[in-house]
Amino acid sequence: MKFQYIVTGAALAAVTAAKPHHIHRRAHAHGLDKRAAPDAIVYAPAATETKIIYWLDDHAISEEEVRQGIANGTLMWGDDGVLSTSTDRPVALPTPLPISKEEAQPAKSVSELKVKEPAPAKPKPTEEPKPEQPEPQRFAPPTATPARNDAPTPSWTASPVEQHDVSSTPWAGLIDKEGHCAECHKVFPNGTIPCTEFPYGYGALPISHEGLGGWSGIQDPQYAGADGFDDITTVVKGSCSDGTCCTTGSFCSYGCPNPYLKASFPSIQGRTGQTVGGLYCNQDGFLEMADGSIADTLCVEGSKRMTVKVHNKLSKSVSFCRTDYPGTESMTFPLTVGPGETGFLANPDLGAYFFWEGKATSAQYYVNKQGVPENEACTWGEIMKGKGNWSPTVFGTSWDDLEMHVGFSSLWQNPLCDQERLNYDITFMGDGVVAPCSYKQATHEYCQGDKCSTDPLKGCTASVGLGRTLTIVLSDG
Repeated sequence: MKFQYIVTGAALAAVTAAKPHHIHRRAHAHGLDKRAAPDAIVYAPAATETKIIYWLDDHAISEEEVRQGIANGTLMWGDDGVLSTSTDRPVALPTPLPISKEEAQPAKSVSELKVKEPAPAKPKPTEEPKPEQPEPQRFAPPTATPARNDAPTPSWTASPVEQHDVSSTPWAGLIDKEGHCAECHKVFPNGTIPCTEFPYGYGALPISHEGLGGWSGIQDPQYAGADGFDDITTVVKGSCSDGTCCTTGSFCSYGCPNPYLKASFPSIQGRTGQTVGGLYCNQDGFLEMADGSIADTLCVEGSKRMTVKVHNKLSKSVSFCRTDYPGTESMTFPLTVGPGETGFLANPDLGAYFFWEGKATSAQYYVNKQGVPENEACTWGEIMKGKGNWSPTVFGTSWDDLEMHVGFSSLWQNPLCDQERLNYDITFMGDGVVAPCSYKQATHEYCQGDKCSTDPLKGCTASVGLGRTLTIVLSDG
């Protein structure tokens, strides 16, 4: 069975006599959530469900048969991988790209839902709208998917980017050299901090470049019912640098320094697959943990069973940008490593973190080119500019504590811009890392061990053993 890449970030099996023969990827019925921005509509694909079929000689066999075969010796480990994990392990997919300038459909009247009292009107944006600005503004109920507007395909050789000094970053002061954040373990005092103030001192990472007073995003569901939220208004980037857009009834999202994860999100989510996260602004105008929170702290540690680091051997800085999930699903949580620096990445335990429609989710990062400033890398980017959600490469990672009890980390080409390429090499390194991934800038190949492909649709997935560390090394090759 060949070790192959799948979008879920869970590795496929690698047994000499058996191999996955077909990999089917299908979106759930709710498929696409349409969000209207000032000049564009953003289509957000729901998490992808992956089905794996194992093929032995001329017939399909079940995963249980594969497991038993490995156990009793009738099947053997291949030289290029490890045994498969579950067939339905999704990854948190962020809202991708603006692809149309059509008007959003008006929200449907939902009689069966309880309608909340209208929240105070949000302040108008304080800056002029920019052309093709892709920040989502509102969720609308699902409608028919319009035809995709095909943009001209650029050459992989994108224009060079200017290097900025990004050594002064807010997350650097929160995390020590062992990846520990003392503030992140302080219990959050519900109902004492006004919604107009960012909750400093409890591990939350302020995101200044979003222009929302440190919040990474602000969502205000206009409808709420037993079956979820709908018509979710998302405050536009740059609307309130003082944070006053976080008002009663809103969920105000925040980042956590890697390797920590956001702990506060509501127990119900979007009716059509949208996700919502952050602190809740209550009727008295004070912040409190949402009712689905997984801790009494704003941030929780990622998996203690494996560690993920990034080491930069380049002459310029590189930003890995984690998606705000659950939440606005924008790529706003930064890890920027300068030349010679090493940083941690958050890596969740599948069974202990957020479940989307009953399915476990992993952490996902957009990997930017070297030299892109953090405030341009970790935000919505312009179409085909090679930054933000248009960055060339995506990295996903998690520890499977549900079935396989092993870590899985994946690297693949960003499907939004399959002609963009990173301007450096990536190599997975570490003892206990099986079938390590790599990317070679000279040949534009993604490699699984020593097997490489120039096909942008093929990525790679490595497994990581218990107690081991995966180090993602960035170099000139």
